[in-house]
Amino acid sequence: MKKKLLLRLIITHLLALFVFKVGVSATALYFFVFFFVVRSLGLTVSYHRYFSHRSFKTSRFFQLILALWGGLSAQRGPLWWAAKHRTHHRYSDKDGDPHSPHQDSFWKAHIGWALSADSMKTDYSMVKDFKKYPELMFFNKYHDLFMLSFAGALYLFGEVINHYRPELGTSGAQLLVWIYIINTLAHVHLTFCVNSIGHLFGKKPFSEHACEDEDKSGNIAWLALLTAGEGWHHNHHTFPYSAKIGIRWFEFDLGHVVICVLESLGIIWNVKRPKLKVDVELPQTMALSSLEDI
Repeated sequence: MKKKLLLRLIITHLLALFVFKVGVSATALYFFVFFFVVRSLGLTVSYHRYFSHRSFKTSRFFQLILALWGGLSAQRGPLWWAAKHRTHHRYSDKDGDPHSPHQDSFWKAHIGWALSADSMKTDYSMVKDFKKYPELMFFNKYHDLFMLSFAGALYLFGEVINHYRPELGTSGAQLLVWIYIINTLAHVHLTFCVNSIGHLFGKKPFSEHACEDEDKSGNIAWLALLTAGEGWHHNHHTFPYSAKIGIRWFEFDLGHVVICVLESLGIIWNVKRPKLKVDVELPQTMALSSLEDI
């Protein structure tokens, strides 16, 4: 385990205690909810469904917008994220899976894997399809500067609010703590819950059609609601190529709703979805792996 990364993790969590210093305001809570939704959607639509699985196509310009949108999730660059996730699918719950609770401890599957000596390296061999774009390579390398700019913007915006609307009780420090620290920690831990809890518990309605040997992912409804659809993790591992993760009618998938809107506007196209009727038996050939379908 890399000591610097562990120290950074501890300090980040301790910084959340400043909430008792900066207090809370209705404005801060509104922005907390807003950025929680924006970040959740950015991660699932951009980093996961597009960069990791190529679940739809888009223009090079909007591809960069997707990278910036997903980058707000504070989970490093898009190529780093996609490479780790593709590796996860290649070895799901087997030796080689970077975060499986069935291969390592719950702690390591949840967050410990991100503290290993090589965790910060991007395996570009797993993302050859995106490595050819210099703008993505640049953003992937300097993602931390992007997040520092975001922190600065939050602080300045909070100070502007405090200057012109002091009665709102909002400040730059308050927005920094509530959005950059607490919001980030909540979002990151929920994402990591998909890796840890999502491979220990949950329902498996399509288990007979599994395409990844030894995969033990499950569907967890409350996690899906808090992660814009990511919690339907068993569905995803069964149909990893699909832009639609909530497959059955009652499986709400906010990420897919946004994808439908983008598709209707012509911003994205060739959206991949499971070609099935849920009540009809699925052909095994439909269960393509994420890498085979790229």
